This record gives sequence, structure tokens and C-alpha cells, in this order.
Amino acid sequence: MRVSTYADVLTSAHPMAQALANGTKQQPGALLQDLLNKSGGRYEVTIDLPAQFREKLRKLAELTSDSKLANLADQTEVTISLEHLRTHDPGSTRIVYGYRLDREPGDPALPGFDK
Repeated sequence: MRVSTYADVLTSAHPMAQALANGTKQQPGALLQDLLNKSGGRYEVTIDLPAQFREKLRKLAELTSDSKLANLADQTEVTISLEHLRTHDPGSTRIVYGYRLDREPGDPALPGFDK
């Protein structure tokens, strides 16, 4: 198991843009300039890791003896790099960002977590 972060430019092909188009989502994503203003000009954004997600990580870490997951479960937030977005216009670029838990090849079956 691996936790990864992402920060993607919101394009018309992105699922969140589709949600805007069909009216199920208001203003998707965040304006890059707003995030730069909040971070003092640093190309990064820090987001909270909810307690429920951290508890899931703890359980997975215990099941898999994964020290990286265990360490992450003790953190309350994660910082996502936006460095790859430097070539985009901050005033007009909307991005979507977050984190996800991914399975890796060779991960064992995890009762209660596998769907």
C-alpha cells in the first residue's frame, strides 16, 4: 500500500470539470494564485489528513508491518508540491489536489480493506 499525493491542472477532460458541466459541482479546483498567496509564494499546499483516514492507515500499517504507513498515520497534515506547475499562469490556472491510498503490485490480500 502506498499513499500518494497529486496536484493536477483542471482541464475540460478532468472528471471535476465534467461535474461542473453537468451542474453537480460548483467551482471545482482551486486557483493556483490563491494557493500561492496562502503559502507565501511557495509552490506547495498543505492539507489536513482526516482522523478517519489516519486510523485506516494505522490499521493497514499494523496488518502489513509497513513503517511508512505507520509514520504517516501519526501526521495530521501532508504537504503537496506544486513545483511542476511553475510554467502555468497562476492567475488563470485552476488545479485539483489531494491524496489517495493505492495498492501496489505484490500487496497481500487485506480482509476488511479489499473491495
